[in-house]
Amino acid sequence: MFAMLDRRVRQMHLALADAKTSDLSSLEIERAVTAEGFYCAINFNEGTSEAELANVATLLVANIACMKDHLKVWCKKNSSPFEGDNLINTNGSVAIVHDLWNTDKHAELTTPPRSGHRPRLENLKRVLRLSSGDQAGSGSFFSFDPRTGTVLTGTSGSGAVQLALDAQVVDEHSSPLGDFTTLCEQAIAAWEQELKKAGVPLQ
Repeated sequence: MFAMLDRRVRQMHLALADAKTSDLSSLEIERAVTAEGFYCAINFNEGTSEAELANVATLLVANIACMKDHLKVWCKKNSSPFEGDNLINTNGSVAIVHDLWNTDKHAELTTPPRSGHRPRLENLKRVLRLSSGDQAGSGSFFSFDPRTGTVLTGTSGSGAVQLALDAQVVDEHSSPLGDFTTLCEQAIAAWEQELKKAGVPLQ
């Protein structure tokens, strides 16, 4: 049973990794010369359809939210207290991801939402994200040669240059609830802590 739960944790992280990539080889620089000057542009969504982006988001949400049921079975088999429902009810990020999952499964929420909202994704796209990381002296850069269209990137320490899935989570009134990827990262961290509290021997 532990092997299955450990695999589910790994699947959460793999689904999150699929929402980000350091491979920028698909980027193409649009260049044009006009009478007014020189024009350059980059479309970070290029080569990725709306359906493909939605699939990545759906897989990430499902891998996080289904952790509740897998932990519940593990707790029952190991005579450990199950506090998964309490986590959903008290952690905003976990609750929002859970409501997104239920909405995707049932087309609409037929029970009161655990987050107190009826969340949905808005403006799903792929963006460039530069991170300086969490280590002193780390950094990152992105540039391109306007003459050749060659993309140049670099990182130091824990810095990162990534193409990342980006979307806003909004409620039923279109009021923002948070950045999708950030909420998912917070929910993953919360579930991992819950697994440790239940005695799951994570690697």
